Amino acid sequence: MQKNKYRIHSNALFEIAQSRAFTEKDAIEERFDEEGKIKLVSDRAGADLTLSLVKTEDGLAYVVKWDDSEEVYKGWNMAWEEFTWCLGVVNKPIEEAAKKAAEEAAARRAEEAALAAASEVTLEENDFEAEEVAAENLEK
Repeated sequence: MQKNKYRIHSNALFEIAQSRAFTEKDAIEERFDEEGKIKLVSDRAGADLTLSLVKTEDGLAYVVKWDDSEEVYKGWNMAWEEFTWCLGVVNKPIEEAAKKAAEEAAARRAEEAALAAASEVTLEENDFEAEEVAAENLEK
């Protein structure tokens, strides 16, 4: 099972954001920080990538922040699409490094298996030669 590459900070708010607009009865006012944001999702790679709910002049919006860039979206779908695209960019070097490490490990295992097979052949040849010498000595 592959682990999520992101961390959900509030399952309830995350589910509401995915399924519908926030309403008064969701009582989210007290969850906003001093900047007027609620962090919904962040990356696990430590790249400072977040998807947050923010208060704007026009109401609530979603902000995808990555390092020093920040994009504001009215709807969840566009914000989530941007977040997952950025997440793919963030995790690509990590995935490539893991793939390379797996390939190197497989190559090492193959090399070790080849060396083990070669040493077995050498042992068998030595055993065969020893049997030939023993047979010659018996004949004498």
